[in-house]
Amino acid sequence: MLLAFHPFTLSPSPPFHHLTMYFMRELNILFSSILYFTRLSLPFKVEYRKENQHLALTWFPLIGVIVGGIGALIFWLSNLYLPQSAAVILSLGASVLVTGAFHEDGFADICDAFGGGYNKEQRLKIMKDSRVGAYAVVGVLLLFALKMALLKEINAVWIPAILISAHALSRWSTLIISMKWAYARPTGESKSRDTSNSISKWRFFLAFALGIAPLALFETWWVLVTIPVVTGFSFIAGSWFYKRIGGYTGDCLGAVQQVNEVLVMALLLISVT
Repeated sequence: MLLAFHPFTLSPSPPFHHLTMYFMRELNILFSSILYFTRLSLPFKVEYRKENQHLALTWFPLIGVIVGGIGALIFWLSNLYLPQSAAVILSLGASVLVTGAFHEDGFADICDAFGGGYNKEQRLKIMKDSRVGAYAVVGVLLLFALKMALLKEINAVWIPAILISAHALSRWSTLIISMKWAYARPTGESKSRDTSNSISKWRFFLAFALGIAPLALFETWWVLVTIPVVTGFSFIAGSWFYKRIGGYTGDCLGAVQQVNEVLVMALLLISVT
């Protein structure tokens, strides 16, 4: 028993030590995901680790829950005093502010690249161009108009759950593309904090569980139809990107997330009416 108090035995046992290190690593990945995919700040410093950067996608659906939750809160508070249409606009605006239009920017770049580019090189070049073209403007305007039209028609009681579900599930759907297809740009051209590398299968299914979890907020099994629909669209989009640019980019993932977000909203509208 005296050996238990030896200074060297005060450190965690190997199994517990490994578990603690694993837990701390996952927390680092989660916090890094929050800082990378949103404009939210944390009250403590997060160490950036390049070897963990591609694992940030594991927690991407949880980021969707956070972003959707903020949008849902803004909608609920606004709808107490304002018309539903105004509350919807404020909610969508809050989501954009939280993410810094991260995914909307990707959608806009895809509109410009595939609307104005005639080959792989042109499309990839346009996606890197910071200027905004006519295709991007029209595409984003139509995207937000469609979101507002859908949410305006939904019973206000269901909008918070729909926002959270749409943000979470649409973010999970992008993992399908990142796991099946290769990154379209040469390694040297990728961003320093690129998250395009594939993740393991167990991380993929963890992300899947996080992505579909908000669907439990609904009273009908019909909401599960959103899963095969967003999965199917992701495969179609991934194949389409592969044929035109040889893979995908971060902008492709942003565009897929935005389109699937709208699809989930539309399907959930049908399910609750």
